[in-house]
Amino acid sequence: MEADAFYQNNAKFYDILDRTYFRKPATSPRNAVISALGNESLTVLDLCTGTGSNAIAIARAKRKVSLVGIDISGAMLERAAIKLKQAGVTTVELMQMDAANLQFSDGQFDVVLISLVLHEISSELAGQMIAEARRVLKTDGKLVILEWEEPVNRLQKIAFYLVKKTEPKGFEDFLKCDPDQYFARYGFQITQTIHCDYSKVMILAKTDYNFEQIRPR
Repeated sequence: MEADAFYQNNAKFYDILDRTYFRKPATSPRNAVISALGNESLTVLDLCTGTGSNAIAIARAKRKVSLVGIDISGAMLERAAIKLKQAGVTTVELMQMDAANLQFSDGQFDVVLISLVLHEISSELAGQMIAEARRVLKTDGKLVILEWEEPVNRLQKIAFYLVKKTEPKGFEDFLKCDPDQYFARYGFQITQTIHCDYSKVMILAKTDYNFEQIRPR
């Protein structure tokens, strides 16, 4: 598959970006995600888990969490499996699956995490993915979104230029969009935003909304 070849070539590059931009623990979005989960026993679905950076961080910090990481890319999952083994993490289940057509039951998860994905895909695919996230979330479940955010610090702006150069067309428009309006049309309300290095973590709750029109058929 063309897409899988792309991710195979870029899997290690994603890990380098992660170590470069999210290396400070106090302002790392990975730690912000962990904090958002609290200390409860939760079922968590990591959509487009990639090389497993979030899954590993969560599994290490939250022993009560049951976590499933899915990705459409076999190459990414192979890399994630290697990293899980190296980290000694045995509590994460990896599955190859289309995030826009999840093979899970309605209301199965307490938390769905979508990390650094929405800016890379079309609005149509994003809508399908968020629709599926909403479907598999429990009524009182949380959608956790980790996305890039334009820094205000001058030095960070210079470093962020590399991100802009490597991201697809439309990335800057995505950065400028109103997140409240963006997620409201998909049946979610932002309840908390945590600003981190080069990024932000948004916690969202379901709203009463007829979402059938953009659910995958």
